[in-house]
Amino acid sequence: MFYDKYTTMINFTKYFFQGVKNTLRIQNGVQFAYKGPWQTVTPNTIIDEWYVGDFMAAEYTVVVDVGNTRKEIIKCLVVAGPENANLTIYGRTNLSENLVDITATVSASKMQLVANPASSPDGSTYDNSTLLLGSKMIFSATYYHTINDLAIT
Repeated sequence: MFYDKYTTMINFTKYFFQGVKNTLRIQNGVQFAYKGPWQTVTPNTIIDEWYVGDFMAAEYTVVVDVGNTRKEIIKCLVVAGPENANLTIYGRTNLSENLVDITATVSASKMQLVANPASSPDGSTYDNSTLLLGSKMIFSATYYHTINDLAIT
């Protein structure tokens, strides 16, 4: 049982069941909702980081909220090894324009997922003071552990 800030008991067995093949089954009609914790977007904002000895891949949902008319959601996959990472953005939608560019890099076996102000179609960077003023970003992730131990060479 879990107690929230009002000390009421939440009965998780109402929402989750054991599924087939050792899975966690969610009761029909139950959804996940995210609001934070959020972070303010600045240049080179680290969204997430992990060591490639712990995880090998992750699936991310990144949401940026600047105001009533500037919102964006991005779905992406990252796979990383000790020396490099590969990022694929497979879903992206917004209300008017791209708000952030996302990159994945590896340094000293640590993967970093980083957001920067979006580039305009001509390759220049939008003015951060107007584009990102008050912007907030949250993310959710599903992580996949490294299966094989890293070989030290």
